[in-house]
Amino acid sequence: MTHRTIARSLLAATVLLAAGAEAQGQAAAPNQIQQASLFRADVRDRPGCEPTAANGTVSWPEAIGNPAVSCPDAFGWTSFLTAVEQAFWTWGTDQTIWIDDPKAICGREGSPEDCCDPAVFDETPPLGEAPPAGCPFYPPDWTNPPPITVARPSPSHTHDFLERLDPARVLRQEEAEIVFRNRSFVRYTFAQNLYNKESLGARFTAMQDWVNVNAPYNNTALAIDYPTDAVMFKVDFLSQSQMLENGLIWREDDAGRTLNPPNDPDAPYVTMLIEETLAPGDEEPELYYLVAVTAASKAIPTWHWYAMEHVGNLGRCDFTGCNDSYGYSAAGVTVEGESFGQNYIPPKTENSEDATQDIVFDMGTPYTPEETGERITPALDGLMAAMGIATGDGPQDPDMPSAADPAWRSYRLKASQTEFVMPTGMPTHAGQSITEGGFVNSASCMTCHSQAGPDATGNPGVPGIGASNDLNLFGLSQTVNGAPDLDWFYATGTNQMRVLPMDMVWGMLNASCVAPKGKTGLCETYEGSQFAPPGRAVPDAPTGVASDTPAR
Repeated sequence: MTHRTIARSLLAATVLLAAGAEAQGQAAAPNQIQQASLFRADVRDRPGCEPTAANGTVSWPEAIGNPAVSCPDAFGWTSFLTAVEQAFWTWGTDQTIWIDDPKAICGREGSPEDCCDPAVFDETPPLGEAPPAGCPFYPPDWTNPPPITVARPSPSHTHDFLERLDPARVLRQEEAEIVFRNRSFVRYTFAQNLYNKESLGARFTAMQDWVNVNAPYNNTALAIDYPTDAVMFKVDFLSQSQMLENGLIWREDDAGRTLNPPNDPDAPYVTMLIEETLAPGDEEPELYYLVAVTAASKAIPTWHWYAMEHVGNLGRCDFTGCNDSYGYSAAGVTVEGESFGQNYIPPKTENSEDATQDIVFDMGTPYTPEETGERITPALDGLMAAMGIATGDGPQDPDMPSAADPAWRSYRLKASQTEFVMPTGMPTHAGQSITEGGFVNSASCMTCHSQAGPDATGNPGVPGIGASNDLNLFGLSQTVNGAPDLDWFYATGTNQMRVLPMDMVWGMLNASCVAPKGKTGLCETYEGSQFAPPGRAVPDAPTGVASDTPAR
């Protein structure tokens, strides 16, 4: 029996139960899960959130002064569609920014002859055949940039408990995650000398030296603050072999016709040919399927965050539900002829079928449109048409995504996030089933990313990368959420820094040393103007010197 068949059977059973209760005049009170979901079912877009598009530009009504704040769901959709329109799959990646073997920046006293010149971003592309080795680059600027590669995902493993209750956690261990970043993001990272560990550590030290002498006055030139048009676009892919192994795609449709390549005929996936790195110098292409996206735009100081999922992802709305005030309307509830809650799909529940008769989560199954009542809204349908998204009606090139691919209609907004807590004090949550598999119930993009930043060694100043000491019933670590903690950044009661905020950019985890100090995770030195922030020299004896103990 297929997942689709199971889902339809569940739907039929649910409808029959509801009809029986109605016939008996019963009005069941909300159970504890429904009550808790109240805090995740808010309508996030204000009235009047009606974007339009023409000639590649999205426009908003004059009354909407800041769409990222007033219309977080609609803004998430416009950000997503704009990235598709701009072919995000050609953007820079972490591997093109935080180069494995970086060179020092040019134009500084002490810079070596073989160095990286950020002025290349001031030139008009194409800039040449291939980018220089060891330097950040933006692939579309070059005629022949190197292909995107991923490490071959580990083969599927068997864990009956997790496969049954949280299959997305299993898929998380198998995914290939690629973070695409637009030109504005890449240019700032390069120009600000944030692409190697030495420079990250030197910037921490420079800020601490400034604070030691000049507090309470801030030095905005030393703070890391990405431009307002910077975009981060994190994509989760699964290889064709893993998609087939996990029953997410099929080789034939229901009529027995061969699917080439294999896919879901009812809700197709966007696909892309990516080179797998098997061993150094040994690459082999395989078709990958886009299963989820988590993205952020620097439209507000703390970034605008949103998560997208393929409609067929198992457990897509588990734990937190799915909330979309703009793109797709759900069934909701009708009371006295008036509809409510069409923005929210609650998590599935079931009776525990024991003496307690508790209502518990029903996890790891699909949330099909037949069950949820999801229908694309006229607003999103019109916006897609105006932007040329999903308008194709013929065969698509499976090796390379295209804006016209109808498969873009298979993706749904899971959540948007613009604040750490609600006005009531309730922490906000945002996490999709695969990237945050195993800790969706505690996930907060904003809180996790707020911790990003280097210490004096150029390593993360906050260990754990968003993890908390809390465990779920599976024994899996959960993550921090809610407002950031000042103790993450400063020693208690002092202005002695523990971390220099990286403007919520965890890409720094990929930074390497220009001159590594063995295998310690440290660099030989953090001194020298070639590592200094723009326009500033690092003191000969910095106060925030690195220890010999590598950061965790």
